[in-house]
Formats: sequence, C-alpha cells, structure tokens
Amino acid sequence: MGYSKEIYAKAFKFIADTKKAKERAYEASLDELRKQNEGFRNIEIRLSKLGAELVTTAISGNTQRLTQIKAECELVNSEKNRILRSAGIEKPDFYCKNCEDSGYFNGELCSCVKDVAKKFAFQELSASLPLNDCSFDSFDLNYYPDTEGADGTNPRKRAAAILNLCRKFANDFPCCVRSLLFMGDAGLGKTHLSLSLVRELSAKGYGVVYGSAQNLFGAAEKEHFSFSGNTTAEESLLGCDLLVIDDLGTEFYSAFTASLFYNVINSRLLSGKPTVINTNLSLDELEKRYSERIVSRFIGGYDMKKFIGSDIRQIKALEK
Repeated sequence: MGYSKEIYAKAFKFIADTKKAKERAYEASLDELRKQNEGFRNIEIRLSKLGAELVTTAISGNTQRLTQIKAECELVNSEKNRILRSAGIEKPDFYCKNCEDSGYFNGELCSCVKDVAKKFAFQELSASLPLNDCSFDSFDLNYYPDTEGADGTNPRKRAAAILNLCRKFANDFPCCVRSLLFMGDAGLGKTHLSLSLVRELSAKGYGVVYGSAQNLFGAAEKEHFSFSGNTTAEESLLGCDLLVIDDLGTEFYSAFTASLFYNVINSRLLSGKPTVINTNLSLDELEKRYSERIVSRFIGGYDMKKFIGSDIRQIKALEK
C-alpha cells in the first residue's frame, strides 16, 4: 500500500500545480519577450498564418505547396528557437520525465508520486507527533536500573534488548519481522520506541498509521455509524504498511470496537502486515477485556516484550 487516499491526492495535486507554475512562468517570459522584441512578435504571427495555410493546403491535396510550407515552418521555428535561446527562455521540463507528469508509468503508479507522497506523509506525522524527540539514539538506557530484581531480571539489559529488537525491526522491515506487543507500566519507554519506529519507517517511504486506540477505533466507529459509505479509517488500519496502536485498553469498549479490533489483528496477521501495540495491561487483563481469541493471536503471531523499571517521565520531571 503506500499512503492514504488523501496523501496521494495531495501528491498528484503537487505535481499538477508544479507543472502549471512552470507553464505560467514560461508564458510570462514569452509575454515579456513579445513586448521587447518586434522580430519575435512577427515570427509568431508568421507561424500562425503558416499553420492555418498548412491545414487548408493539406485538405486541397496540393502536395508541392504543402512541402514548401513545411520547409518554411522549419526555418521560421529555427529562428524562433534562436531568439528564445538568446533570451534564456526554455520550455518547461516535466516534473517527471518517466510519466510526463501523468502520475503513471508502465501502467503503475509512478515513483515520482510515491516520493512526493512520502514527503507529505512524513510532514503530517512530524507535525502531529513528537518525532524529533523520539529516536533510537535518544532512547537513554541510563534511566533503567542496572540491577537484578527479585525475579532475576535486569531492567537495563531488558530495555537494551528491546531497543536492539526495534533497530532490527526497522532495518529488516517489511521482511522477516513479527508484530510487536509492548507491555508494562506507564512511563517505561513503550511510546518512545514506537515513535522511533514510526520515524524510521516513515522516512523510508512506508505508509505508517499511528494513534491511540481511542482515536483510531473512535474514528472508524464514527465513520461506520455515519452511514456515509466511507470506510477510509478502517481501510487505513487494515492496509497500511505498519500500524501502531498506542495505549490499548484506554479506549471506550463496545461491541463494534471489539469486532473491529479482532478483524484488524487477524487480517493483518493473515496478510503479513506488521502491527505494533502498546498497552499497560497484562495478558490476563487483555483476555478479560477483549477475548481469548485476541490473546491467542498475540501469543501465536507477536513478539511480546514487557518493559520494567521506574517511571521515566517522573524521573525527568524531578530532574527539572
């Protein structure tokens, strides 16, 4: 897939607007040249008359005169091009020479549209999410205790392992990656690493949908019960290259959201499209809230990682 319909529409509009802007600039240059150069004006008038005569001569069948007119057109056009070159005026190039600004090449969406869509998608994500603050490099392991707990686990070593898993996920995407379920209390870095994945994969041109469970499911539910026939929100959840659901378990629960959630999880697993989910709930709590079927999908198709340690948000707040 690549991006949403809205993003592709913006990409097509950008290419069309760029083409029109070049054409307007070219015409403005010609108008200025016409004002300053009488010879150029006369050439255009001559070409116009030759064009009209060319049509009537072709209809009359006078091949000898037709050949003469074509030869004269070539000479006059040659002089016109000489004047244009002297004035530094060139016909506007296509934005993309492959598709000649049609947006399609060899029957498929042209790479120029995908490249422009990539830029717009990243701009939108950057504007709505703190992507500049979240990267793998800014994920500070020093906030995790480097000591073993009663159960023998080391928060820093575990965080380092999850960080490496996320780096590998971004490097290998979309091949050889499994969906991720991040569990653990608030403030332990789940969202930071999820946003880091969004940043990396968006920059590579993949279509990423990110949002809280409340916002993503709420948008799909509102769309469904508006009876407008529009299914953009649900299509985005199902078709994007990477879906990131934050704060699972905080959304308003209904029969619709339960059905939608199962369909999204199951369909994306079947189609091989990875999903990243963040939640403060345990597996037992997830099973009580959703269903055994959902948890079964997590166990069978997800890499499940639990974050441990102290609330980093509180630590940073105290540091200030």
